[in-house]
Amino acid sequence: MELFGAAATALAVFGLLMAVFGGALMTPRRLDAIRAVAIPRHRYERLVTADQPVWERFLAPVATRLAARAPAFASQVSARDIIRAGFDPEVITPAEIYAAKLVLAVTILGLGLVLTPLFGAALLLALPLAFVGYVFPTEYLGSRAKARQAQMVRELPDFLALVRPLAAKHGLEHAVADVSDALHEASAGTNLLARQIRSAVASYGTGADLYTAMRDIAAASDIEVLDELAAALSQSRKVGKGITETLTEHERSLRDAERNRLLGAASTVQPKLAAILAGIYLPMFVLLVVLPLFLSTIGRI
Repeated sequence: MELFGAAATALAVFGLLMAVFGGALMTPRRLDAIRAVAIPRHRYERLVTADQPVWERFLAPVATRLAARAPAFASQVSARDIIRAGFDPEVITPAEIYAAKLVLAVTILGLGLVLTPLFGAALLLALPLAFVGYVFPTEYLGSRAKARQAQMVRELPDFLALVRPLAAKHGLEHAVADVSDALHEASAGTNLLARQIRSAVASYGTGADLYTAMRDIAAASDIEVLDELAAALSQSRKVGKGITETLTEHERSLRDAERNRLLGAASTVQPKLAAILAGIYLPMFVLLVVLPLFLSTIGRI
């Protein structure tokens, strides 16, 4: 009975943790109706990898079977989150992601129950770990998506700076292809934007519109500035505005935005240092210097 009561308490506490923190840990969703629509597979299949994360490979034998038995799990995780993280939702399905969340949480709770007779606080320690295991898969996808988005936004101004002079001589399509190839080779494949644009150029070569292909990259990674750039370049070509001028404007805007972001980050350094001083060094000063002096003074009296 004690073990059953402990298990019931564990489930109740786990449910409370999910009720309190679950909403805050969910990936924010855009309210824009266009971005809420699922992306057709042909628009992102060149831009994602068929690989699986390491943790998914370990959980796949159980998670895949569980997902196959409960297709409703697919509604609990968005395929867009998987695409934004750079994975193929046809390879790692939303149902498998949610099943992996359950497998991790239940496995950690099970280990806590097994170890309870040997270590009384095992189940208590397993509760927060199970909660972490439950949220880990989706948090991993969200963190990876944000990192990919930030990297491509950082790489975009330099990419435009290289494309601009070549576009004036050889045309935008050739300039984009040449710069993406050169950056991809020079960075040994680590330049994410170049790799994605090379895929877009390959799609353009099969008959797709280059601007549409760039919008596909923007939609797959949720990069508004790239979507705006593609729309501005398309509009410039229609109205006869110079492509070089459009590239210059967007490059300047991106660099200004990055400068403002860095200045904003720098402005928060001093308050953080003050908080560290007040929270760590001041108490240590009191314990190691002020308190011994006070005690020695009291002893002399």
